[in-house]
Amino acid sequence: MTSEKIPVTEREQHDVLVVGGGIAGISAAVSAARAGADVLLLERGVLLGGLATAGLISWYEPLCDGRGNQVICGIAEELIRLAVACGFDNLPSEWGGESGNAPRNHRFSAFYSPTFFSLALDRFLTESGAHILLDVHATHPIMDGGHCRGLLAETAAGREFFPAKIVIDATGDATVCHRAGIPCETGENYLTCIAHDMTVESAKHLAQDGNLSAFRHWRAVGSDYAGNGHPTDLPPFHGDSAEAITDFVLRGHDLLLRSYAGTDKNTRDILTLPTMPQLRTVRHILGDSIFMGDPDAHPKDSIGRVGDFRRAGPTYELPYSCLFRSGFDNLLAAGRIISTDREGWEITRVIPVCAMTGEAAGCAAAYAAKSGKTVADGWEALS
Repeated sequence: MTSEKIPVTEREQHDVLVVGGGIAGISAAVSAARAGADVLLLERGVLLGGLATAGLISWYEPLCDGRGNQVICGIAEELIRLAVACGFDNLPSEWGGESGNAPRNHRFSAFYSPTFFSLALDRFLTESGAHILLDVHATHPIMDGGHCRGLLAETAAGREFFPAKIVIDATGDATVCHRAGIPCETGENYLTCIAHDMTVESAKHLAQDGNLSAFRHWRAVGSDYAGNGHPTDLPPFHGDSAEAITDFVLRGHDLLLRSYAGTDKNTRDILTLPTMPQLRTVRHILGDSIFMGDPDAHPKDSIGRVGDFRRAGPTYELPYSCLFRSGFDNLLAAGRIISTDREGWEITRVIPVCAMTGEAAGCAAAYAAKSGKTVADGWEALS
């Protein structure tokens, strides 16, 4: 280990710094910018959308309760409308779908083109007035007690410091919050790999009915989200180290390749592979509240209701206080890193809820930045 000093360039300060350009980060940045804040979003890749695009999980989970009632609106609805407007989709007609492609069911959900959606997200973000920097790997928050002065990041120009009044962690693995000292829990992930492929047979169906959603086929191998299909002799993956992530990705790649054994190489091709680990639950904060997926809970600081993508029926109110931890006055969490238990994590880790928590975090962050108050006081902008 060396003691070499690396020069650091300090950037201009922003009201709100969002780390992570997935659905939660985009929603947070757009929400804060619309509220009048000076916003900068840092994304370590070059594609916006996170698991919803680069991760190839191109199914926009339901915004409804499965009984015909829409429960999530706002930016979450804007984004599903954007996804189906720019590429193929199978949104049901009762929710405004016009493609004519056969829907998966009659919930307010849709399959979509992850590539077109990612391109459209560029415009969606920049038109809000938010600023973005790509290929920026945020590494460490610089803390003054429980106050985050900003983030160190590695860029093409070297190591840089990005100061901010409020910081929103939308990394998907709580990198910022964890390194800032907020208590966190890690999750268990099962071996899975999803690619998009095509076959001669799917091309025939495309020629017959013009349904691109059937042509761009999900090739899913390994376990489902509940762990069915995970090797019995293999411990779950936690995704909190380079070794664990590498093991998860390489095992998934090998499983995918072996799934094509015995098939005619001239009748199929893989259209695209995920360019990020398809880990569902890496790490979440332990905030002032813990969302447990209790339909009978009615928190005083509710930011809205969400449904369950796995089943029709109950809805759940999300407390604002699961987005922060007391003692950290300018840090917010958004997306699949908010404070939950295991059941709550399954409900909140999906696209619509990530958009909803991102929108709430962005609105609260803008208010806190402009008023000089803490993120706990951000509830005043939402109530």
